[in-house]
Amino acid sequence: MNRTIFCTLWLAGFALVTASCSQSGPATSGNGGATSSGGNTSSGGTSATGSGGSTSSGGATTSSGGATTSSGGESSAGGVARAGGSSTAAGGTTTSSGGTSNAGGAAAGGVIRTGGSTAGTGGTTTTGGTTGVGGTSAKGGTTGVGGTTGVGGTTGVGGTTGVGGTSAKGGTTGSGGASGTSSSGGSSGTTIDPATVVPDLVGFYWEDSCQGNFNPGGHNCWTDSQSTTCPSGGIDMDKTFTVNGTTGQPYTVNIEVRGVMGTRCYQGGTRPPTDTATIQDSGYNAWWYVGGTPYNATSLWNTYELHVSPSTGDPSKDVYYFNSASSTLTSGGDCEREASYLVKYTASFKVMGGGSLLFRVHDNNCKAQQNCGPNTDPNSACAARTVDLSGMTPQPPATSPAAKQPPTNTYTKTYYPQWTWITATSVTSP
Repeated sequence: MNRTIFCTLWLAGFALVTASCSQSGPATSGNGGATSSGGNTSSGGTSATGSGGSTSSGGATTSSGGATTSSGGESSAGGVARAGGSSTAAGGTTTSSGGTSNAGGAAAGGVIRTGGSTAGTGGTTTTGGTTGVGGTSAKGGTTGVGGTTGVGGTTGVGGTTGVGGTSAKGGTTGSGGASGTSSSGGSSGTTIDPATVVPDLVGFYWEDSCQGNFNPGGHNCWTDSQSTTCPSGGIDMDKTFTVNGTTGQPYTVNIEVRGVMGTRCYQGGTRPPTDTATIQDSGYNAWWYVGGTPYNATSLWNTYELHVSPSTGDPSKDVYYFNSASSTLTSGGDCEREASYLVKYTASFKVMGGGSLLFRVHDNNCKAQQNCGPNTDPNSACAARTVDLSGMTPQPPATSPAAKQPPTNTYTKTYYPQWTWITATSVTSP
């Protein structure tokens, strides 16, 4: 068999080591030895990617030249512990390429050759080794690139907790996840404490006050505190509240209304289908009206209005009414009764953060029906009614006229004004 010279260059750390070149000579098992070129596990060892065996290029116990031979015999270059063998530094236990303690010891190449057990390139933990590139924990290994924890691994990119993982972007709790229900854009909007957006509506007492010493007679009371002569076009009794929250942010305010009001009719808007269509003389009435304008602009009966500013873009055009007594639009009749009635209902309207609310009672002739019940006889005694406010939150404080029912205005005589207790029950934001 022809004898061949093998020279191998190894890169250990940052040093270049020149392996011994075996001399020609007969071999026990021929070129390739017991396990062929690459040793026990052949080229590509147990888990490495480098050419070589489980510990380096050259396999666990051999190099090109097998277990007991190579070009150079049992103890020649590439012997029992050749490149990738079982000793330490390149060249054996204590010296370089050569014998036990010098170059060319027991035979050419000695017992220990280039490629110690842990140091040189191809050693147990270096390139190609158990933990080297391609090894158990290196690139491609159990924990390396693509491994258990490496890129693409269990916890790496795309892994259990990585990008796209259980809790990362797109994951169970990430953006858009199951718990994003309460963020902006959710299915039912965000519920907000009404005290933070419309604090003045968390318990608001509102009345069509009787004022001054002028007595208009019957069940009426005078409503202009400035004069006993009503100005042309009547008077507006206004209350304005600021809307808090984020400026420009739309909100929906949900309210509950209870009280005593006189009748009026409106047109061009809508009334909720659940509202009462006919007047309940003894029971409670639901008289909310969305949008439109007062019917019969010269009517002497008072309006109860809400105006929202700035515009929310709602079809209501940001105007609402509280005492829409009938959908039958006729002068007189249900639209203009000489009486007052109990009201109780819930409603909602839109506002803009940073805007305002205007509550208005408009009175064309400066006279209002007192809280004297459904009796239309102006010469009968005034039988003021009380309103059940149980279940409303908050309840009127002890100082509120609503807590001292029936509310009164006392001048030269005692009057019983129309009044309401309004509270915002919740606010939502889309």
